[in-house]
Amino acid sequence: MFHVKFSLLIILFVQSICVSGEQRPITTGFIDQSLIINEHLVDYQIYLPKNYEEKKKWPIILFLHGAGERGKNNFLATEVGLGRAIRHQPNKFPAISIFPQCSNGEWWSSPQCEEVALNSLYDVISRYSIDEERIYLTGISMGGYGTWHLASKRPELWSALYVISGRVKPGGGHPPAADSIAENYEGNELYKMTAKVVAHIPIWIAHGENDEVVPVSESRQMYKYLQKEDAQVNYTEYSQTWHNAWDKAYSNDDAISWMFSRSQNEGDVFAIDK
Repeated sequence: MFHVKFSLLIILFVQSICVSGEQRPITTGFIDQSLIINEHLVDYQIYLPKNYEEKKKWPIILFLHGAGERGKNNFLATEVGLGRAIRHQPNKFPAISIFPQCSNGEWWSSPQCEEVALNSLYDVISRYSIDEERIYLTGISMGGYGTWHLASKRPELWSALYVISGRVKPGGGHPPAADSIAENYEGNELYKMTAKVVAHIPIWIAHGENDEVVPVSESRQMYKYLQKEDAQVNYTEYSQTWHNAWDKAYSNDDAISWMFSRSQNEGDVFAIDK
């Protein structure tokens, strides 16, 4: 009797090892994440496609929200722009998307929010199966300003930019960051120098013709100076559209397909016929 019970225990033990050794299902969809920055806990969200698997390398999209999504509820960052588009058409965005959140009263050009954005990116790169040749940066409104800022601050990181309703010139409460292009240049020189720094990155700009918050001239100026630098740049200006150009921009199949086709190792393949 003892031998029978002992044998059964061995069988159960072996079975438990086998079960525990099996790969557990990976949670996908929108997921809460956190990391420590300067001894402070910072929350952010990511989106993992439902077919995510570690044996495949996945592109990354870092999304910078607008001023209305600042705060301590990181779900807000996923409710507009890219997050909303993913919820409506998830199959259109086969990438790991990252949604950091800027604190109330801060801007993406502030050291605190810049650290949150970049460290959330580095955190995801360290923990997931990433195609580091396909790291995309996009933002809306205040996040569009942040996109220009991070692109000029860390121009080596990005495979493509998708800038929507964003300004380059500080304004609307956007103070220039210390040692940034915006702190050192004004007027046309600001657009000119920003364009020089980011001209090697493929860029798509989108703006509403009737934007009442961020003047459409901001995007027109950047497009003009990027063209002077022979940059790989596209510009879509939506007629009869006010500040919210992002719903249309993230529904633009041509722009989204273009973004996912960009890779840092493609060189001249980035150029697009218009």
